[in-house]
Amino acid sequence: MEQAIATKHCGESNPVDTTGLCLLSLEGGGVRGLSTLYILKNIMDRLNHARAESKLPPVKPCEMFDLVGGTSTGG
Repeated sequence: MEQAIATKHCGESNPVDTTGLCLLSLEGGGVRGLSTLYILKNIMDRLNHARAESKLPPVKPCEMFDLVGGTSTGG
């Protein structure tokens, strides 16, 4: 099922997805879980750097994804 309007936060469109749900799954424990968090941090740093260049405020993962879940360290 497609959404007619992009998910909005503070009046701006969600740049990650404009149709459907945007899900983030963090899986694994120990080193695997830690490496997943480092990858997510890198993605968010790159996204927020691009947003800063466009004079937009930084966002958190919970503002970019409709649902965040996981197991072990990711949970």
